[in-house]
Amino acid sequence: MHHAQEPQAATVGILGAGAMGTLFGTRLAQAGIPVTLVDINPELLEAIREHGVHCETDQGPLRARVQALQARELRQPPARWLIFTKAAHTQAALQSIAHVIGPETLLLSLQNGIGHIETLHGFADARQIAVGVTTWPARLLEAGRVSSLGSGKIRFMPRNGLVDARFQDFCNDLNRAGLHCEIDPEVETAIWEKLAFNAAFNGLCGVTRQTVDALATPLGRELIRDVLDEVVSVAAACGIAIDVPRLQATVEDALNHHVGHQPSLLQDLLAGRPTETDSIHGSVVRAAERHGIATPVTRTLHRLISVTQQRTP
Repeated sequence: MHHAQEPQAATVGILGAGAMGTLFGTRLAQAGIPVTLVDINPELLEAIREHGVHCETDQGPLRARVQALQARELRQPPARWLIFTKAAHTQAALQSIAHVIGPETLLLSLQNGIGHIETLHGFADARQIAVGVTTWPARLLEAGRVSSLGSGKIRFMPRNGLVDARFQDFCNDLNRAGLHCEIDPEVETAIWEKLAFNAAFNGLCGVTRQTVDALATPLGRELIRDVLDEVVSVAAACGIAIDVPRLQATVEDALNHHVGHQPSLLQDLLAGRPTETDSIHGSVVRAAERHGIATPVTRTLHRLISVTQQRTP
């Protein structure tokens, strides 16, 4: 077995060059942090190599140059990875970089849903893995180009419950890139709050084909509240106390400021791609069933999206 070169300590590898990967890649590279984007789509990678990455923000456009490679082309493995693939692809994506995951490699997942966390533990020790959430909005305009209007933040925590210097450095670099990152021991709560937020917005926008701000009507708010109530009660049964006022504040902020934003699930449906409804709505419904809790609205959203998804080409 040949050993890859020493990991590049300063570099951040980003697994998945979709909307979030492109947003984070642009911001990190702009801040002078070397970035390697890894994806399985050769046309996407070629476009990024040729034109760089580009992000439209409220403050104007950001542009940067990054490395863009397929996993097998990695020669100098990054020591730190951001995982942004869809939850259903986590196993295959990590398998593709398994040859460069060493005992000191850090893996930070900011993926949606809760189904992928166990998968990470198949590739590294708990001390190398951190899981968190991000509220940054991103919409893919074309290969290597995203729109990210409004702001967001990141919260994560290493899986062994201890913060070592290297995860602190990772957090500092994300902050240097303006990504508002904090290490948060309460991140399990944040993950469930994000799950509730996504179940509502991804589900309702996906089914109604509306942007986020279009749900700022009495009926839209009522539907959002129904979904949130269901997820909050399932979280409580799982031993997670969601901070309801904070969640409601996040929802209000999205309704008021994520104007024209299509959540990722709606983007996927419109593009005929598989959605993440299973790791968002499906995971809530399965947890609810284990605790004997009814989740009629979340379950219906899951079924409607699953039916729609079967129809899309």
